[in-house]
Amino acid sequence: MIRINLPRPLMVFAYAITWGLISVTSYPSQALAQSSRLVNTTPRSFSRQLMPLLLAKEDDSDFSSDGRSGNRGGGGSRSNCPRLEPPLTALIPASNWGTTVAERPTFWFYVPYSPKQASVGEFVLQDEERNDIYRVPFTLPQTPGFVSFKIPDTKEPLEVDKWYRWYFNVYCGKEEEAGHSSILHPQSSSPVFAQGWVQRITLTPALELQLNTAKPREDKVYAANLIWFDALAHLANLRLTNSPQVTDEDWQKLLQAKGVNLELPNQEPMVSSVRY
Repeated sequence: MIRINLPRPLMVFAYAITWGLISVTSYPSQALAQSSRLVNTTPRSFSRQLMPLLLAKEDDSDFSSDGRSGNRGGGGSRSNCPRLEPPLTALIPASNWGTTVAERPTFWFYVPYSPKQASVGEFVLQDEERNDIYRVPFTLPQTPGFVSFKIPDTKEPLEVDKWYRWYFNVYCGKEEEAGHSSILHPQSSSPVFAQGWVQRITLTPALELQLNTAKPREDKVYAANLIWFDALAHLANLRLTNSPQVTDEDWQKLLQAKGVNLELPNQEPMVSSVRY
């Protein structure tokens, strides 16, 4: 047997090549098939598997899909509210629906009204047959701008895989002084409203791992996996806390993502939550 003495660096290189070839040729066909299935997963399918970060970039997020009945921008022709541009607008995709993994998600809206124009409203959650699940009266902030509504902890959580219809109603009209508070009588005015849909999906171990790895920019993971309400809520929270991790461009990029296409003034303040 002929023995060849190679310099040590060449021997290391030769061993590396040999082991690499062994690993590739012995890779189980079952694993390759599984990888193929993962790549072919359709991200827009509503029953889709969650996409790993290697296959989904936030910049490529496409929220386009079949629409559901709704109105994300200032419905209510009989309302006493002044017609303003831009109008009351729900921050949701053009399809009028979005997903969440939260039991009690947060919804965001652009509210253009001053306290003298509108001070109160109501959030309504219904099932698919339009049966009320609950109604939550609220008071608007004192400043027009981007406003949030979170389902209260006292209300039942959303069920996984169930569709819910929601309304965000704002009332403009006569106010009556009662002590130190102004109470609007909704009966005297039809609301201006935004209406859409939400579905809660399962928080999988794979997604949870991605979120833990991405902190504090979990919004990127949610956006990559097309989980709209949570992507928006996390990004909005970072803006509210003036986090150096985000910029105005990040906010605009999400609002103008494909399938969302919201044109709203970026300079409007993040007013935070309504009061209920």
